[in-house]
Amino acid sequence: MFTCCLPDTFAVTPPKTDDVNQLSGGIVDQQEIETSGLSRRHFIQGATSAALAAGIFSSSSLNAYAASAPGKKGGTLKVGVVGGANDLFDANYIVAKADQARLMSTFETLLTFDENFVPVTVNGLAETAKQNSPTKATVKLRKGVKFHDGTPLTADDVIATFKRLLDPSKKTTGKPLRTFLDPSGLVKIDDLTVEFNLKAPNVDFLSSLAAYTYAIAKVGYDGKTQIGTSGFSLVSYTPGRESVHKRFNGYWDAKNVYLDEVRIIDFADKTALVNALIAKQIDVAVDVPFEQYKTLTSKKYLNVVENSAGAWLAFCMRIDIKPFDDNNVRQALRLLVDRKQMLNRVLSGHGKIGNDLYGYIDANYNANSYEQRKQDIPAALALLKKSGYSKANPLKVELTAPDDTGGLVLMIQTLAEQAKKTDGVVIIDAKVIDGGTYWSAKGQYMNTGFYTTYWSGRTYLAQVAASMDIYPETKFPPADSSFRADYLKAAGTANAKKRREIVAKMQKEEFEKGAYIIPFFNNFADAYSSKVKGVVVRPSQLNMDYYAHGFKNISLG
Repeated sequence: MFTCCLPDTFAVTPPKTDDVNQLSGGIVDQQEIETSGLSRRHFIQGATSAALAAGIFSSSSLNAYAASAPGKKGGTLKVGVVGGANDLFDANYIVAKADQARLMSTFETLLTFDENFVPVTVNGLAETAKQNSPTKATVKLRKGVKFHDGTPLTADDVIATFKRLLDPSKKTTGKPLRTFLDPSGLVKIDDLTVEFNLKAPNVDFLSSLAAYTYAIAKVGYDGKTQIGTSGFSLVSYTPGRESVHKRFNGYWDAKNVYLDEVRIIDFADKTALVNALIAKQIDVAVDVPFEQYKTLTSKKYLNVVENSAGAWLAFCMRIDIKPFDDNNVRQALRLLVDRKQMLNRVLSGHGKIGNDLYGYIDANYNANSYEQRKQDIPAALALLKKSGYSKANPLKVELTAPDDTGGLVLMIQTLAEQAKKTDGVVIIDAKVIDGGTYWSAKGQYMNTGFYTTYWSGRTYLAQVAASMDIYPETKFPPADSSFRADYLKAAGTANAKKRREIVAKMQKEEFEKGAYIIPFFNNFADAYSSKVKGVVVRPSQLNMDYYAHGFKNISLG
């Protein structure tokens, strides 16, 4: 639990000598947010404690994660992802994991998250970042950073990027920023320094600067020409097939780039992806399904790693589409789920049972201490009876999942089977859709009443912002709700006890009237050849430790 108020200044600064942590693969800077007498790490230490208690993090030191020793310089790394013709490539917008991989290979953010989800300067473009007050932050850029075309990174590029994010006519993930920031609040102090003047208080604004889709692009970026600052520049890209990235010799952290080339290769489905890895046609398979876990771990030439940082798969019910506009229906469907059975069938137990609330890594997760929901068919039928459903007038719904995201297909099939316990009162038609179609602008995702989604781990308020404004999957909250106003109040509240009280109110509304069914928090797994070196295993939002921040520190033995 938080125990303090907002200090005068939050700052991300270079570490002292004794803050440098020794890893088995070498020494890395572990920069942390510091304040006048209080570190940002201590400010959120409740979240870390909660995560430890729940077993999210390993019992070893949180600041030291094993990485294999660097291999030799050179070589081409072949990375497999599930993708298709509808793949996206944009510094500030993604839908699927193939999009994540290419974004992270090309662009970089001002800050990044450490294993405790604290924003730090390690692997980021900022030399320092300081939150001077709840309404002001200052960022100073590293010297000597160049884009792939050789032009220097300046404050102008940062301002242009955030103006793009703030522009409602652009399809980006920037909508939550618009609550707190206007373009007029972006001020160039000098060529390497930007000041962010917020129009509404946000005591955790620096975390926004570590969001991976808030990557920095050049002035004039239109989403079509992919020129970033990473260790690899784009050579070619064919949606649905592959992208090729070559080593950028002008990279600011060139000493940590080992590979000559990275190829990100699309596969139509998980089966093809896993088969290619087993056949040694690729070096890395991103997001492998747990039903293949035993097969992959039995291969001595492969390594399989899990990430347990609070990611979640969910059923989405749109509250503006019948019959899901009826809260009795939404809550009845939540009560149909046998969560333990679903966890075992979908993930072979590789996760933790969920309770329809997100933000598992947050100290304020389940702030009201709700008891775990369990399958309760009589209670579900009673709710449905109130809304006029019966065996003679059954609730018939279509439920969809894409074929490219591990776990979602088994999840809908399991729920359809569990619904049969209602003896025909609930009939779920589970349909598997091609991933390219499902995630497209006119696909099932966000366009139908009952479908599935996946999210990486986020703190509670960060997830609220994303679910309301970036990807409004359920159209929650309803118009007559105080939920959005409560969110704004919580974001500007530094006192931990008061913030928790506001969050508890928000979670009460979601628990009683919400539209996500979250059966579990899922681990996700990646598999790679034993010749791949430098992989760090730690809690992170994305696969392969944020795709190794653009595949630097990764080498071939």
